[in-house]
Amino acid sequence: MKSVGHTMLRALVLIALTVFVTTRSIAQGTNANPFYVDQGLDWTAAARADFYSRDQGSRLIALSRMQALKQRNGQPFLADGLSRLSTESCNSGQPSHRLSRSGPQDCQVVGMTCSACHTLQIEVNGKVYRVDGGPGFVDFYALLRDLDKAVGEVIASDSSFAPFAAAVLRSAVPDAIDVADLRLQVGGWYLRFHTLMHGARAARERLGVCRLDAVGMIFNRVSGLDIGPPPDFMIPENIKTADAPVRYPFLWNAPRQDKTQWPGFAKNGSGIVGLARNVGQVLGG
Repeated sequence: MKSVGHTMLRALVLIALTVFVTTRSIAQGTNANPFYVDQGLDWTAAARADFYSRDQGSRLIALSRMQALKQRNGQPFLADGLSRLSTESCNSGQPSHRLSRSGPQDCQVVGMTCSACHTLQIEVNGKVYRVDGGPGFVDFYALLRDLDKAVGEVIASDSSFAPFAAAVLRSAVPDAIDVADLRLQVGGWYLRFHTLMHGARAARERLGVCRLDAVGMIFNRVSGLDIGPPPDFMIPENIKTADAPVRYPFLWNAPRQDKTQWPGFAKNGSGIVGLARNVGQVLGG
């Protein structure tokens, strides 16, 4: 299973996160409880919950920082749980089920789940259908662009960073040393994230809904951000335009295929190849 990342990215990563069917449904959204399409007796509510929430090692951004970010209209980044990009109704202030949360309660990190790209939701005559394992109508690059812009605007000046720091540090007047340390951390995160977005042209490409060059983004993430010399370990020239987008595959017959991944390079049944693919997903997401 892929992450958006799956790129961080997400990375990765997917993303997610945001399911689109039509412009009307995106703008209108829906609060209706979905009808889960029957996928057999083995696909239980417990299995579905695990699919929605299982931590696969993706680490995108600290939850407290994502919650402190703003949209360009001044609204909180998670004001609608990212449902502004989705046909799904989400809890305000919390990421959708397409994002995992890991770590202790007071320092959780957001990452991509398998369901980020592999859950389909559609609305027909006012009724909402959810198809677990289907190709998600997700514009993952939209999430990455929004995140890149939001963090970039936060660190642009002391005045823009101040309210962000107050929210993250949970203090109206945080200690100056804590603010400086936070700014150093966020600046380091942004340097790597923005380098990836800029090099892969993910911040500019409009590849469309339900399309992602996951393999390209994962390769960029691993070869461009992790194997260079200190202090930042980056090799920006290794990051190339991620311009080979494909539709997210459905998962129902994945275990029965001779090979997985659209390029057909991951042989099914090989533990070594499976491990390598999964490691790439985690590092890329």
